[in-house]
Amino acid sequence: MSTAWPALREELDLLPGPVLPDGQPSWTLHDPVRNLFFQLDWASFEVFKRWHLGVADAIVQDVCAQTTLTLHEEDVNALLQFAQRNDLLEPPPNSADALAERWQGRRSSWMQWLLHNYLFFRVPLIKPDRWLTRWAPSLEFLFTRTFGWISLLALFAGLWGVSRSWGAFTATLVDSLTWQGLLAYGLTLGFVKVLHELGHGLMAKRFGCRVPTMGVAFLVLWPVAYTDTNEVWKLTRRDQRLKVAGAGIATELMIAAWALLAWVWLPEGSPKSMAFLLATTTWVSTLVINASPFMRFDGYFLLSDFLQMPNLHSRAFALARWDLREKLFKLGEPPPESFTVAKRRGLILFAWATWIYRLVLFFGYCRLGVSLFHKGAGHLAVSGGDCVVHCQASLVRDCRMAFALASDRP
Repeated sequence: MSTAWPALREELDLLPGPVLPDGQPSWTLHDPVRNLFFQLDWASFEVFKRWHLGVADAIVQDVCAQTTLTLHEEDVNALLQFAQRNDLLEPPPNSADALAERWQGRRSSWMQWLLHNYLFFRVPLIKPDRWLTRWAPSLEFLFTRTFGWISLLALFAGLWGVSRSWGAFTATLVDSLTWQGLLAYGLTLGFVKVLHELGHGLMAKRFGCRVPTMGVAFLVLWPVAYTDTNEVWKLTRRDQRLKVAGAGIATELMIAAWALLAWVWLPEGSPKSMAFLLATTTWVSTLVINASPFMRFDGYFLLSDFLQMPNLHSRAFALARWDLREKLFKLGEPPPESFTVAKRRGLILFAWATWIYRLVLFFGYCRLGVSLFHKGAGHLAVSGGDCVVHCQASLVRDCRMAFALASDRP
């Protein structure tokens, strides 16, 4: 049965994308209103190219006649449903009331929102694009190979100097294990994370991408800085996207290298103490936290770009859920996506590792919160006498045409 559907929205942009792992070309569909990106495979592109025909069987016939692809009407209808779910179609006339009702239906209470987003949510604070555009040319030298080699030499010189003053270095570490030292560590870490995000932003501007927002993301209510670099999905070259994803880690490692050298040469005093904090805080935090692929930090996006799998978490989770259902109930359902046996096993193991990591992280935060609460309650009981405290604790899965929603980059 022929199926007609509305036109695509006129403001959508279609950009060339990288070659996919199986050798087929790809394209990137950009929704500028929501700043979302959708990766299209060859078959999907050919269908969108003929969208103006307005009938599923006509599109199928033209694709089969003009290309070597073999499509069926249900494939085109699946693409239509995908476009409808993601608001890629022109709304029909006099549909304002229906759209408003659908939008209201998508809204949830703040309790429901918190339940679904307690692990990770973002609060945008500034719009840095104009500032980054102004300063990016002046800071271009930071991204040159020459500066990278000089920074490596600074690291080796700093390590040599620390080896000659190892006693003083370790003594400084012990002296920093005080409340004042921990506070200084926290402030230093916050400062370095701001520079980390600027590294992402400057690298993105270097490749001509817009950086609309920077702000604070909350990981189980713990604040971390973030930069919106979604527009890197406009870049055709994968190595450029990898450079943007790794720019923050590279920034922190360079800061650590130069701070280590500064600690060796600076006299005793506040500047030397600050250099020590920068040298010891930055590389540890960036490798332990930012390089982890189990949360939506730099390591995740580096792995996602390296594997050329946008929405790596959601796709691996869908595959692991399918695998678990098949092992438990033998339903005989097809997998959500087709991969080689080795890649399928790797993605399933990655999903389980991510789930276990997040579970441990969540209960760790809960345990820390309970511990701090009991300490605070005990303090109140001693100092207040009759004071009583009560506490109550409260990154396109079903598309069968190799669609990958590529909007999960922070």
